[in-house]
Amino acid sequence: MSEANGVDLSALGGFDFKPEWAKGSGKVTVGSFRQERAEKGEERSFGGAERKPFRQQNQEKGKRFDKPFVKRGERKTPRFERVKPLAADIKVLPDPKALGTIFRKLQQDFHAYKLKELAYFFLDNPASVLLKVTPKAESGESFIQCKACSFASTNEEDVIEHAVNAHLSDYFDSKEVEVEPPKGNFNCVAKCGLSGVLLGPPNIHEFGSVVREMIRTRYPQMTEQEYRSHIEMVRDSESIEAWRATATKKVFFFAKGQADQEGAKRFTRDEAEAEFRMSLLPSLLSKPKNLMITAAAAVASPSQPLKLAAQAALEAERRAPYGMCFALRGAFHHRKMNFFRANDSRGPEFVIGMELKPFDAEHAIAELSSTWKFISENPCCDKSEFPQIPDFEKHVQWLVSTGHVVAFTNGVYSAVEKFPKYGPQWKKRKKQLKEAAAEASAAEEAPKVEAPAVEAPAAETPAAEAPATEA
Repeated sequence: MSEANGVDLSALGGFDFKPEWAKGSGKVTVGSFRQERAEKGEERSFGGAERKPFRQQNQEKGKRFDKPFVKRGERKTPRFERVKPLAADIKVLPDPKALGTIFRKLQQDFHAYKLKELAYFFLDNPASVLLKVTPKAESGESFIQCKACSFASTNEEDVIEHAVNAHLSDYFDSKEVEVEPPKGNFNCVAKCGLSGVLLGPPNIHEFGSVVREMIRTRYPQMTEQEYRSHIEMVRDSESIEAWRATATKKVFFFAKGQADQEGAKRFTRDEAEAEFRMSLLPSLLSKPKNLMITAAAAVASPSQPLKLAAQAALEAERRAPYGMCFALRGAFHHRKMNFFRANDSRGPEFVIGMELKPFDAEHAIAELSSTWKFISENPCCDKSEFPQIPDFEKHVQWLVSTGHVVAFTNGVYSAVEKFPKYGPQWKKRKKQLKEAAAEASAAEEAPKVEAPAVEAPAAETPAAEAPATEA
């Protein structure tokens, strides 16, 4: 039948359909050396370009680094350098003027003030804080200070500029004087590009002083070079005549108190500054070894190291005002103020301008005795808790003025004892005690309910035994 169909089955070679790897021996060949694969290894090809040796590849990759290093131009903007605080020891103290105000307040007041709150009162007002700055020996820094206002810096030019701008008016009076209009032909006038003010022709003698006056009064944050870059030249005749009309008045300076005197010597601004620098400025400058400066002046100093050191000292003191409390404690002791701690030996510290004394309730009149007893039994009470008794508040004020009751600044009162009570915890305790007392009294007043008597069950009599029947 197969022959009839023309199919030659002998070409199949057999009916064994196993793969070639399964026709061999059954032993394990994992890891064994295959000779045929090693012989044909050179003939294997997966396509693509010819692979280069490893060393040659690395040499070609390194060619991009063979170019010579080209140095870039200089940095256009200077590199930012962080300013370091001044290497100095700084003590935070109360300013004597502000301290005198606190002394008078305590002497006239009967209230007890918390010492830490007084310290924060000074620290929150930089003008009331005095800094004692002692530079370290290795820093080599020195200070220049203005005696008139305690302004200080490590740069002498800063202090001189401050003294001229701030204290020139203390020694000279300025006055506007009418003068003749300027004569001559002017081709142009300078105009401020920022404000539109006509400054005048650039070739007149006082043009430089006009520019400096504009910088001082309107643009103090600019240098003279920066301001001059905003000056424009105007050549129309209307602007020239407008400037000529405004130039009929000039400001002159006179010695203090001589502005209205006839024949008094007058100065221009530049002449007054020169006179001030030569005759008055040396007496206004000092070079202290230990700088005493208010915190407000130190923070406003143009010396950045001094400014940063003052800010750091104030921030550290605000976190924990140990230095200010120590200084206030010594000053109050010197003025014979009295101190006490509330609640216990580690409680908050208070200062008061009067002596506290215990109250002898047994030998006092009944009204004062009952008033003191109420304050003693109700610590930290305020006026809203006072009983509605005639003259009760007057009795409290008398006890406060004589030092038998402590009046705190938050409006509460406590009896004088070794550690007077202070704080909201005493009101909570009083409320809890009242609630406990009310519960106890309610329990006592409740009528006693007798339990009903329980009848004892009747004892069952045993049934009489039936007589045995005789058989």
